[in-house]
Amino acid sequence: MNTPIPRFLVFEGIDGSGTTTQLRRVSEALRERGHRVVETRQPSPGPIGALTRELLAVDGGKARTVGPEGLALMFAADRLEHLARVVEPALSEGAVVLCDRYVVSSWVYQSLDCDRAWVRTINTHARWPDRTYVFDLDPEIALARVAARRAETGQVVERFDVPDTQRRLAAGYRAVLDEADLSGLVAVDAAASIDAVTTAIVEDLLAQGF
Repeated sequence: MNTPIPRFLVFEGIDGSGTTTQLRRVSEALRERGHRVVETRQPSPGPIGALTRELLAVDGGKARTVGPEGLALMFAADRLEHLARVVEPALSEGAVVLCDRYVVSSWVYQSLDCDRAWVRTINTHARWPDRTYVFDLDPEIALARVAARRAETGQVVERFDVPDTQRRLAAGYRAVLDEADLSGLVAVDAAASIDAVTTAIVEDLLAQGF
């Protein structure tokens, strides 16, 4: 019996690790091989996700009014709405779905300020990805990338964009990679060149049957 190819692919990592860039590049590589690809992200562009992203922004040096528990619940609610509205319909139609951030991001980010077990509990109804690429990168390199991007684009500062927080997040992602009971996790050396990272992910997907 043939094992079905993984069709729900997630790209995870701290800000500046390259998840967005690689999602686009891998999507194009899959399209060139004849696959129908849907690119998406979380927080999603939907109504809950848009509000969540707004509340992540720092306003006048102060974080907006929603606390860490409320934010964790908003991420979880956006995830389920996004699954029902975008991800599941695309998968049912035979598409490959690539998502920039997903459940593991909530585990890592929201567990900074909320009970770790509770964060996992509120996300238990979210479908587990077929393949999760976890971008491992020294947080100092990531911070430099984010600063350069912000200077170029004027990107808004978010509440997690603090050096010490980014270091804790990088450690959180590495801890998830060490969990032996999680299926489909793949560590990605995000310090490699853009082309090398793309090649590594595409080669892994080819080995999975693409």
